[in-house]
Amino acid sequence: MRQLKSIIIIVIFLSSFLAGCTSNDNDTVQLEIISLNENDWVEGQIEISIKSEMTFSEEIEVWINGNHFSDEELGIRKHFNIDTSDFSDERGSPLDLHIQLIHQNITLTEVNVTALFPQQMTFWSSEDIQPEFNFDGELLFKSSRGLEARMYEIYHLNPGITIPQKIPTQQEYHGYPGPSPNGKHVVFNSRVIDEEGISRMEIFTANISTGETYRLTYSSSFDDSGRWSPDGSEVIFYSDRDGTMDLWKISVNESGYPIGPAVKVFGSDAREHCGRWSFDGQYIVYESDKSGINHLWMITSDGLNETQLTFDENQNGYPAWHPSGDYIVYNKQTSTSSNLHILSLVDGETKRLTMQNMVIDAHPTWSADGNYIAFHSDRSGNFDIWMMEIPS
Repeated sequence: MRQLKSIIIIVIFLSSFLAGCTSNDNDTVQLEIISLNENDWVEGQIEISIKSEMTFSEEIEVWINGNHFSDEELGIRKHFNIDTSDFSDERGSPLDLHIQLIHQNITLTEVNVTALFPQQMTFWSSEDIQPEFNFDGELLFKSSRGLEARMYEIYHLNPGITIPQKIPTQQEYHGYPGPSPNGKHVVFNSRVIDEEGISRMEIFTANISTGETYRLTYSSSFDDSGRWSPDGSEVIFYSDRDGTMDLWKISVNESGYPIGPAVKVFGSDAREHCGRWSFDGQYIVYESDKSGINHLWMITSDGLNETQLTFDENQNGYPAWHPSGDYIVYNKQTSTSSNLHILSLVDGETKRLTMQNMVIDAHPTWSADGNYIAFHSDRSGNFDIWMMEIPS
């Protein structure tokens, strides 16, 4: 009888021991990816955050597109990184990634995202900023190459085909270059010294081939950031000639020569600037601090139907239209970085486009075919022009 009791005690002990050995199986290894949502866009090195109630860590296999990527000790540890640049092809085309966390051949959690791959377009040690696409897919931008500090000249390039070429003008300083619809001229702002020796900022146009330059504005105010209307008949800019920064426009002929006085498009007691026409010319998106901080607003091209587009607590600026008129790309500035976002005018949803920390991605521009967005960034150390292909 004593021997039977001993056998029972041993069996109970072994049962408890074996139950303890199997307590950390897939019934208790539970993880959930919380840093990514289904169909998110990602770029660069991304941090994968997980949700877990586990009080221990297990070796978890990370699989991407059906291939083993890495092994991670997860549970107590709730973060690991994936460098999406490892999956880029030479063209930088977007790539769908199916990410799985697997334990003992069982998928614990998974998510599908699309990786984007920004491509660097300029490599000079200068400051290359403020890119703008023309209708033919060429990029215009300003560069400080070979110049004194805070001086810029205008360049243009066909991405992946030609090297940057300088555009001659009859001015020394150049800011916010924008192409004409026919691609033959450029509008920009430049400093003018008046008779009293005071520097003024005015709007100019120039022939890209010959450099022949016309002055559009003659004001003692600050005039900046000109952009052609899609039909080539007007140039919009912002000016403080009425005391506050407002949106103005001036008519021009096919050579970029002014043919009338500047007229106000829209203004308020706030600061309205960086007006950009939609591709069909029906709307104008712009920046304003009317709500207290800089946000995106929109009006019809006749200056009516004022509508606020962004509402978060960050500074939002430099808007640019998608050719369909359904989306606007812009940069959102936080305390640590400036990244690009896309706003849908159809449903009001936003999608983050770039995800770099402690860098500035800004001044986006959309190609006329809707397939590419260019921007300037200091992610490589200097400010350069970058471009990325956008998923269809």
